[in-house]
Amino acid sequence: MKQGMLLLTILLALSLSLGGPAGAEEGGFLWDGNRWVQASLDGKIGYIWGVGNLADLEVTSGKAKAGAIAQALVREMKQKTVSQIVQEVDKYYQDNPAEIKTSVIEVILHRYRKEMGKGVKGEGKKP
Repeated sequence: MKQGMLLLTILLALSLSLGGPAGAEEGGFLWDGNRWVQASLDGKIGYIWGVGNLADLEVTSGKAKAGAIAQALVREMKQKTVSQIVQEVDKYYQDNPAEIKTSVIEVILHRYRKEMGKGVKGEGKKP
């Protein structure tokens, strides 16, 4: 029952943050700065919660070894509030307008690149 409610919550958050089915057709689910800067605060919060919940589910399910990205996202969510993460992502795109095509997940994980080593493809590149 808990997993069913979690899945429903995640799907609802992603649906709202993507603007419904049209959002999925326009560019998939991996957000970059273009989509991030146009999203409402509620959409940004929903996206972060949704990604965080999926990562947490992967890490805590115990059915398979969780990937490095999921583990790093869970660590990030334990160290910061969702509002802090939203503010940091906002600041990144404001301070780095040339990096607008960088995915939101890359921006969030940037501080873990050195720690994760092989876990994030393209290590050493600026997000």
